[in-house]
Amino acid sequence: MGKISVLAPQVANMIAAGEVVERPASVVKELLENALDAGADAVTVEIRQGGITYIRVTDNGGGMEPEDAPTAFLRHATSKIKGERDLESIHTLGFRGEALAAIASVSRVDLFTKTRSAPLGLHLALEGGEIIEQEETGCPDGTTIVIKDLFFNTPARMKFLKKDSTEASYVEQAAEQVALAHPGLTLKFIKDGKDGLYTPGDGSMMSVLYAIYGGSFTKELLTLRGGARETEVMGFVTKPTFSRANRSMQQFFVNGRPVRSRLLGAAVEQAYQGHLTSGRFPACFLSLKVPAGAVDVNVHPAKLEVKFAREREVFSAIYQVVRGALEGDGVLLQAPEEQEEEPPVPKRPYRPSLKPLFQQPQEEREQPQLRMDHSHAAIRPSYAPPAREYEREEKGSGRSFAPKGNQGESGGWKSRSFTLDPEENGARKILFRDGPDEVRGVAAPGMEDAQAARSREAETVLPPALPVEPEKPLSYLEKANAIRVVGEVFSTYILVEGEGEMMLIDKHAAHERMIYNRLERTSEGTSPQVLLAPETVNLCGREKEALLEEKELLEKAGFEVEDFGDGAVILRQVPMYLEKEDAGFVLSDLAEKILSHRKDRTQLYEELLESIACKAAVKAGTFTDDKEREDFAKKVIGDPAIRSCPHGRPVIVHLTKREIEKMFKRVL
Repeated sequence: MGKISVLAPQVANMIAAGEVVERPASVVKELLENALDAGADAVTVEIRQGGITYIRVTDNGGGMEPEDAPTAFLRHATSKIKGERDLESIHTLGFRGEALAAIASVSRVDLFTKTRSAPLGLHLALEGGEIIEQEETGCPDGTTIVIKDLFFNTPARMKFLKKDSTEASYVEQAAEQVALAHPGLTLKFIKDGKDGLYTPGDGSMMSVLYAIYGGSFTKELLTLRGGARETEVMGFVTKPTFSRANRSMQQFFVNGRPVRSRLLGAAVEQAYQGHLTSGRFPACFLSLKVPAGAVDVNVHPAKLEVKFAREREVFSAIYQVVRGALEGDGVLLQAPEEQEEEPPVPKRPYRPSLKPLFQQPQEEREQPQLRMDHSHAAIRPSYAPPAREYEREEKGSGRSFAPKGNQGESGGWKSRSFTLDPEENGARKILFRDGPDEVRGVAAPGMEDAQAARSREAETVLPPALPVEPEKPLSYLEKANAIRVVGEVFSTYILVEGEGEMMLIDKHAAHERMIYNRLERTSEGTSPQVLLAPETVNLCGREKEALLEEKELLEKAGFEVEDFGDGAVILRQVPMYLEKEDAGFVLSDLAEKILSHRKDRTQLYEELLESIACKAAVKAGTFTDDKEREDFAKKVIGDPAIRSCPHGRPVIVHLTKREIEKMFKRVL
């Protein structure tokens, strides 16, 4: 008997559901796309318990005929394509006919649908993909579909779902993406009986962004519109003064379809080259229109990725439009050069490893070096043994060196004298005496084999081994007291002269580390300061929920945050070092980190302290007077714990005297 068999339709649908229906958000995305394809311009989405137990999507689209409704739940049943040629030019969001069949196979479904011309609608009830009830019913025009008990028959899938609030945030994000892709859609979102997102459907993406993120965020946006050949780009990007810790607010839409694309993200970020620091990313909301035949939307199971026929054209169009928006805002430091057909590929910046001097082993910093004196064909050590002093006398063209007051054997070592004695034929002999009467000569290089000559030269030139007491390294406090503060450059870096070296201290990085160390030492939390006038902070819905769930963590850091409704929180107290104007940035940054699934409380608290220290520290460009500058420099150099900021950037850069002399070609 053969081993290969065709799977039952129900099993095949459940397998397909694994690709299409990952979580409740996937269900909402598919149902919203169906509503848009049916011509709806108003949709209501309601969920309970994160969408796991209840999802309802109601639209005012065209509805379904009674004979079409049961067919819609069969696999690969669709009204959007008829043949293989239609796949080459897809104009609808859905086209495979898999979504309803996959959803119904892992849930309990109730469908109510009615066309505008029909007096009555149709009600279908399904369980596990099987129709268990079908009847006529009264209902409004359009379609309402209710999904209950998602994954009730696949418990293995349930264990991969996150808690209700997290799943609800994913559903809300899916709804937001559809609203941004179709600003003409009026969308209402209800969660656990409470009204959430509402978009007016006036056709403006800015109105949708305002509804999602609030007015304070939309003030940071630049409008852009343009394109190249058959690619049209429109949307918004943030000013370079506003950045994020991740790419969560980079959203792209191709022909009304939310997509993920490294190509599009790379084009945007390359346009921002030179305007954002490392590890910071712009936010963008870009809508692209390209010919349907120039993009393949059938390359991902959930239709989240697309492939462009002319990637270079798309990349160049986005780069040019975003760059143009930045130039129009007056943020470029210099006029751009004439743009080539393709934007230049950015070179990876050189980042030298800056190892603080005080973290290097002493022997690496103070190595005695031998310098060649070519004028006398001898090698002199750059140091003199402290226990002996050499006498030098010159007679004619020769030289002799002898330890002062040590003829013969004394102190356990043998005195030597060295003499350079040129011969008549120009070849010189190196003569040395082991004692008063012993003399022997060695031919200088050029008279014997070169390798042998070098070996003998090394033997005769090296000084005798003398007992040398190692120098005791200076303590950090002694080094701090020995410095001379020269001044300040760019109102950012303090210039300091130390023992045989020059140092540049980054004021912001050093102050950031100082504040962070103080905050970290306070194990019971930071000292708060109560605000006389509470501050309102506008956040998107997901960020607000994430923060309110971590109120205990915020209170430990010195914040007092309360829900203020409509995507806002009210701030009543902040940590002692933080200005209230910077509190919004710190809270938004923390919300991003919470939403990026780094749930370890210890790590979140450390990163929160880093954000507080960064915003509270003195800013680059802030002038400091002479006395304050000197005290600050001594404190930094005298404290070995202040060598890098909490983010890992160096606090002190060292340049030795020898390195400076090499720059000016004073030494080789």
